[in-house]
Amino acid sequence: MRSGGSVSRTDTSDAPPDTSDAPPETPAPLPAAPAALLVVPFDTLVDLDNEVAAEAALRTAVERHPARIVVVRVRSRVVTPQALRILLRVGSRTAPGGVLCVAAEYPAARRVFHLTGLVRTLHVAATVPGAVRRVRGGPAGHTPRPQPRVPVRPSPALARAWRREGGPRGAGSARPH
Repeated sequence: MRSGGSVSRTDTSDAPPDTSDAPPETPAPLPAAPAALLVVPFDTLVDLDNEVAAEAALRTAVERHPARIVVVRVRSRVVTPQALRILLRVGSRTAPGGVLCVAAEYPAARRVFHLTGLVRTLHVAATVPGAVRRVRGGPAGHTPRPQPRVPVRPSPALARAWRREGGPRGAGSARPH
């Protein structure tokens, strides 16, 4: 026994530990499920001098906020080879099962992706919703489906009336009777 006089339940070896004074233990947090969508701005004109910093910033954003679809919004008119390399490397660092796509609002920037053949690998579109549609397998833009062209044939009675009045041009046509 201690010289202090009082004995707690934990002083004896056969007593169960007293948990009434201790705060309840919280279970370890489960890893968060990746979000559905993350949009990351990429405004920098990347060159050899700032390539490392631009990649670190983009990689940090993608790794800190895991998402199933990561849209990198390129707001520069010019896309350099260094920027393409960064996008390809960061694309491999998305969440498990995640995919990286690019929304490039300027046609000149999208043209670079087309010319390099990366338009499908990086799912390039003009807008963020278009890039998301492209990832999901739909068209990049909202384009109405072309309607099949069906030749219109006038009824026989209408065709006879047209012939009587000089064709579809009307009664005052220059066509001789």
